[in-house]
Amino acid sequence: MKIGIPRAGMYYRYGVLWEEFFKALGIEYVLSPETNKSILEHGSAIMVDESCLASKVYMGHVSYLLDKCDCLFIPWLSNFGEYGINCTRFRAFPAMTANLFRDRSPQILTYAIDFSGTQDMKHAGDEETAFLSMAEALNKSKKQVREAYRTAKELSERAFADKVKEAERLADGNGKKILLVGHDYCIHDDYIGKPILRALNGYGVTVIDANLTDRKKAQNDFLKLSDGTLPWIVSRELLGGIVRYKDRVDGIVLLTGFPCGPDSIVNDVIKREIDDLPVLYLLLDGQDGMAGVETRIESFIDVLSFWNAEVARQ
Repeated sequence: MKIGIPRAGMYYRYGVLWEEFFKALGIEYVLSPETNKSILEHGSAIMVDESCLASKVYMGHVSYLLDKCDCLFIPWLSNFGEYGINCTRFRAFPAMTANLFRDRSPQILTYAIDFSGTQDMKHAGDEETAFLSMAEALNKSKKQVREAYRTAKELSERAFADKVKEAERLADGNGKKILLVGHDYCIHDDYIGKPILRALNGYGVTVIDANLTDRKKAQNDFLKLSDGTLPWIVSRELLGGIVRYKDRVDGIVLLTGFPCGPDSIVNDVIKREIDDLPVLYLLLDGQDGMAGVETRIESFIDVLSFWNAEVARQ
């Protein structure tokens, strides 16, 4: 069995866990390539116009993998209990894939995370139990799956902790620093967000990813900016990341994929609560060309210099 993993969506949060899990079990998998123009165009052609950019990108990756694997790996990540819920569109990816590509009858391997208590699914619940639910489909014993999961979990947590440690080091360093706020599947997508990251680096500024913070602490920190009613787990963590880093950076660049419902709420919170730092809002729509964006980034760098000079005079 060859398993296909779309390099999109929650892959940027769980990719190390998933890849190390299949490696530990000795199961072959294929990862779709970095997003490119062709992948985005295929996804856009499949999805309705009103779909968000992240959904179009995801379905483009699914389309790429269909004839390159025996089974698509698309977890059903819905409700994380006290930590919040996932985006509605992301929760729908398994069903959406089955429907959009029904003429191809794709085989889908999934596990479910749902603490809402509303789903009658035997494998819904904590992560380890969810992974164990895949044992039969993978033709592995539960013991094998449990050991593989625990190995992969340790490696993924260690990798993330190293990234957080490096982000903290950068935040405590000297020079001009910008906090980049956006979903990791936007920031680290080679076609969507990385051109902006490269542009920022080109101006010699240190870029810190707001996703790289202790997630449990971020869940508490976000309450300093919001009243607690924000339901989305990643949005909560991003706001917590702002709280964590905002006093150690010179400005914030906010990346939003068009049209993202959760981001529209988060952006409003930032506009209301962050008044002591310059903020640049960049809307990602997947269109070609960076000229306009680079001009805005260049102007923002100038604003930071002016802002710092004004603060120093006060």
